[in-house]
Amino acid sequence: MTMQTDVKQSRLTQTGWIVQGPCRVKGVSLRNSTSAVGRVFLFDTSTAPVSATYAQSTTTVTVTSTAHGLSTGDWVGIGYVPDGSQRSATCGQYQITKTGADTFTITDPNSTTVSSSTVCYYVTGTSQWLYVKGLSAADQFINYELIPGEGIRAKQKVYTIMSSSIQSCIVYYG
Repeated sequence: MTMQTDVKQSRLTQTGWIVQGPCRVKGVSLRNSTSAVGRVFLFDTSTAPVSATYAQSTTTVTVTSTAHGLSTGDWVGIGYVPDGSQRSATCGQYQITKTGADTFTITDPNSTTVSSSTVCYYVTGTSQWLYVKGLSAADQFINYELIPGEGIRAKQKVYTIMSSSIQSCIVYYG
């Protein structure tokens, strides 16, 4: 394997687009404040992810999103914020079951209980959830995570959602 020489970087200090086209995410570097737990989500999408809420009971995750417009069998890429007990559903790509105009369910591969009205973010169609990283409140140092192999492929653009305690996010891509 030869060294890749076309790696670039992009930095954000707030939620938004971090890479403006197809790429392979090679690494992520985060800096958190000392005041709160921090979390960053990356999505492969051409439109900003939808903010919704969810709850989980055993393996059933119920997502509430006003007038979501989805149908049973549609796929979503979804990232979950942990509840107050630091439990969350499993982020990933899932086929949904429509249960109402404002709700749908997902079958999580892991069983847990997550309290209602916990925040999640999702994308639909050919868009995908790519990555999540959480940092503890005391972890204020710059944290770098190398993504092995060829990296994570984004076919569209990369959108970053950052919790308010994240001071910066740098994505290395090629």
